[in-house]
Amino acid sequence: MSTESRGAAPAHRGSFRRTLAAMVAVLVVLCTGLAVLTLGQGPRLVRSDIDADGVVQLTQQRLLMHSNEPLAEIDAEQVSVTPSIPLKVATDGNTLSITFEQRLLYGTDYVVSVSGVTSPFHEAASTFDYSFTTGSPPLYYLQKGAPDAVGGAADAIVRTTVSGTARDVVYSAPRIQDFAVVGSSLAIATETDDGMSQLVLVAPGQSAVETLPLPTRGTITQLGSSVKQAMLGFRFTGADPADGYSNTLLLFDLLAKHTSFTLPGTVIGEPLQVDQWRFIPDSTLVETTADGVMSIYDSALQQGAVIGDYDDLGEVAPAGAQSVIGGQGAFHVLDLLSGEVSPLKPILPEGAIPVGLPLLGPDDTTTVSVVSVGAVDGTTRQVVVRSDDGGATVIFDTASAEARIVSVTQSPNTQYLAIAVQPRTGAEVATSLVDRSSGAVERTLTGLRVTWQ
Repeated sequence: MSTESRGAAPAHRGSFRRTLAAMVAVLVVLCTGLAVLTLGQGPRLVRSDIDADGVVQLTQQRLLMHSNEPLAEIDAEQVSVTPSIPLKVATDGNTLSITFEQRLLYGTDYVVSVSGVTSPFHEAASTFDYSFTTGSPPLYYLQKGAPDAVGGAADAIVRTTVSGTARDVVYSAPRIQDFAVVGSSLAIATETDDGMSQLVLVAPGQSAVETLPLPTRGTITQLGSSVKQAMLGFRFTGADPADGYSNTLLLFDLLAKHTSFTLPGTVIGEPLQVDQWRFIPDSTLVETTADGVMSIYDSALQQGAVIGDYDDLGEVAPAGAQSVIGGQGAFHVLDLLSGEVSPLKPILPEGAIPVGLPLLGPDDTTTVSVVSVGAVDGTTRQVVVRSDDGGATVIFDTASAEARIVSVTQSPNTQYLAIAVQPRTGAEVATSLVDRSSGAVERTLTGLRVTWQ
């Protein structure tokens, strides 16, 4: 029996060797096939990161596309974005960074495709595809005599959106004069029983209200803010001339102590007095006019520079590098980087008379203007005109000789215009939210001072 066992052992060992060799051969084929497949398919997109709300509120926001392996350099021509938007691209290791140079549209589906994506280690190419939907940040407006104001107060600050019918009263008080969005809070100026102003800071959704100290009893006008710098400003006039505040620009740095400060005026030892003023967005700079002279001040450095003889301030262009100013009976564009001033001559319908300063579009070439136009019966009415190289197009018509356009502002991404209209003298103001491109009225709000967050 033992002799039979010894004779069978070599046969078993031979079978095992043949099986092992076959398995090794199969594994070699599989590994080779996987290697060939990997080398043939190119880099693979594993994750993408984007702030869907930030891209509609700020410029220079990024989409980060992460690969499973290092990436070779990618040109902007390889990137397609629908709807189209100016962009820059950069690669860093396994990550492709796409920077959007303008704010994106609200509530819009974007499709991004990157072709010819390769690795430095092999030539196989692939395509990265990604889609996302942008957010629709809230907007605020002031409604005088709001029926749902809390506690029977006459006025309300309301939060809502461009589309839909959502309505949220975030603050109510008698005689609200003005408000400004600053960071995640609202600064609200109200009139007291004795005709003076009070300034409070509230956070939507919270019950706490902070009263900001004013240097003396007085009145507030031209309330404004620099959202990114968490700064607040307004023109202040004291009740008693002896207090030394007459159209004085007061500023609050809400990242520091919640106390006001002034800028040095043209007269040594006196604070800066202004006719008009505004923050240059996302900075500590302010533009001012006083006695027909325009200046720019750095509120952090407490220094200013005279621009020239201009007496009217419009809005800063969406890109943040230019602002519209008026003077000597004409419109001009101020380059905020160089300080150079150039003429601005919007194309208008024949016979139209401009009312106020125009707004610059996202590419700094298109404009939106309020103009007065004549009818065949000899009456005139106000309309809003969008102008570009192709001519002028009426995108909003009051259709009434009695109606007056109180103000026109645009959303930060210029997608919408907020056109406030008083249909006749003494009537309640209503604000239409109008698509800047098509002229379609998305929604009409009973109120004014529409401000996007």
